[in-house]
This record gives sequence, structure tokens and C-alpha cells, in this order.
Amino acid sequence: MHVDWWRQLGSLYSVFHSFLPLLIGGGGVATVQKLRQRRAAGWPSADGEVQHAKVEKKNGYSVTLEYRYYARSEYRYGKYSRRFRRRQQAEQFADALHGRHIQVRYREDKPEISVVLEDDLRSAGALQLS
Repeated sequence: MHVDWWRQLGSLYSVFHSFLPLLIGGGGVATVQKLRQRRAAGWPSADGEVQHAKVEKKNGYSVTLEYRYYARSEYRYGKYSRRFRRRQQAEQFADALHGRHIQVRYREDKPEISVVLEDDLRSAGALQLS
């Protein structure tokens, strides 16, 4: 019986890649987010505006910001999420950013892909990390 090892390895890779975030858990998500932020630091930036800020109870508290930015002659939309251990911190963060202008990084070749960098939030005074 002949086994095509390359095909088997490809199948294992796709299964592993699909379930990797589930296997790693929250720490893996944070690592992926940090890698994405590092890569996006060199992308062009645009002025964005936070349109919605939602607090949800998920493994602590999660804040999701929905923002709009203008890139390549079109308005585009994106999301930024951050976790907090305490509800009060999450609500303060959401309240501080709702309606505020923020810097948004976007991919030059695909401007619909965007990232909000924590360093940009920090330098704008919108993110106070303790």
C-alpha cells in the first residue's frame, strides 16, 4: 500500500491550523493579536472614529469598539477588542473611546483590513495601562 505522505501532512496541517486557536486558548489569541499589531505598525494610517463601544461579560469583560475610517476614497469599517478583568475598567475604557477619533492602520493593498494599535491609543491618551 502506497501512502502519499505529503497529502497526509497537508491534511494534518489544515486541521491543526483550523483548531490551533482553540487548542491554545486565550493566550494564543493574545499572541496572534500582538504579532498582527507588530506587522501593522508599518502600514499607512487614517483618522478613524469610534461609532460603538460595547461591553460584554466573556472570560472577564470584553470591550468591542466598532470604528469607521476613510482610506482609498471610501469609508471603511473595522473592530478592535480588548479584555479587562473588572467591569468598571471595561466600562471606563468604552466610555472614554465612544465617539472619539483614533488612528487606524490599514493594509495598503487591501484597505478594508485594518488594525488599531495599542501604542497609538496610548500616545493619544486613550489607553491608560496600569
